[in-house]
Amino acid sequence: MPSDYRVLVDLACLFQLPKTGQRRDEIIGSRQDLSHTFHLQGDFQVCDHETLRAFEVSLIAGYVITWWVDAPVKRVAL
Repeated sequence: MPSDYRVLVDLACLFQLPKTGQRRDEIIGSRQDLSHTFHLQGDFQVCDHETLRAFEVSLIAGYVITWWVDAPVKRVAL
């Protein structure tokens, strides 16, 4: 698997996290790892019936993180 995927995070997501601390570090660290492990999928998937896009859902440190792989442009969006 290629490891040069970029991980993009919506700024609105960052404002929902604690400003400092172990939980924030755990969430940010796990999402940074997505550039190399995006192919492993989340804890479960949901599908948008309008666009037919599958969204991965991961439960991390008490937060539900939704993300998807945009393979044509080599990025993972949160």
